[in-house]
Amino acid sequence: MNEPFLLSNLIDLQEIDNEITKLITKKSEGKTVLELKKLEQKYKEVTKAIAISKEAMGDYFSDKKDFDKKLLENENKLSTIEMKLQDTKLNASELQNYNLQKSNVQVLIEDIFKSIDLLNNNNNDELIEIENLENKLTSLMPKLVEISKMLQTEWKDIDTKISEQEQEKSNLISSFPDEIKLLYDELKSQGVEIIAAYKNDTQCGCCGVSLTSSEMDSIQESKFQQCPYCQGVLV
Repeated sequence: MNEPFLLSNLIDLQEIDNEITKLITKKSEGKTVLELKKLEQKYKEVTKAIAISKEAMGDYFSDKKDFDKKLLENENKLSTIEMKLQDTKLNASELQNYNLQKSNVQVLIEDIFKSIDLLNNNNNDELIEIENLENKLTSLMPKLVEISKMLQTEWKDIDTKISEQEQEKSNLISSFPDEIKLLYDELKSQGVEIIAAYKNDTQCGCCGVSLTSSEMDSIQESKFQQCPYCQGVLV
């Protein structure tokens, strides 16, 4: 059996709604959320800086790719030659031929390494900058993961609290007459900041306006005891 409705119940309902609003706000604007957003923004900035730096070094990466390809090809060729040199059935002519090939390929590999070193030296400052940015990106990852997990836990706790408040609100509002529910929703949709409050001597407890004795009498005699200035309900 529902308890009888009292105008003071509007104050309780408003407090529950305010708490729900606080919880929803915390979920989107809480300290942990803001910290995560800050880290994500930093991650994006560093990622963008790396992309810009690498784009400016397009020629370097193109040349480095060509050198790496040639290096791999010659290292594979050297490996094949060394395998053939292990064949005990090779005659002197074949052995000499493979050793000559091996020597030539080794020279090519050395030349490629020298070319790579020269290429890296010519772009040393830019490469150091990219390396520093990538290290910064790597250092951000553990913190991002940590804060993300922390936020998931916080959100789960907030959702539980919101659910509890919503249930409490549902239980409370079940005692409200339909016209009071409508009044509350209308005042809320109109942006009335304080929908219901206790009287404060001759002042409106909702908006703080000083009221004359005749205004106070009119409020007391009105159906919902609303302030003529803010429309808030005075209990």
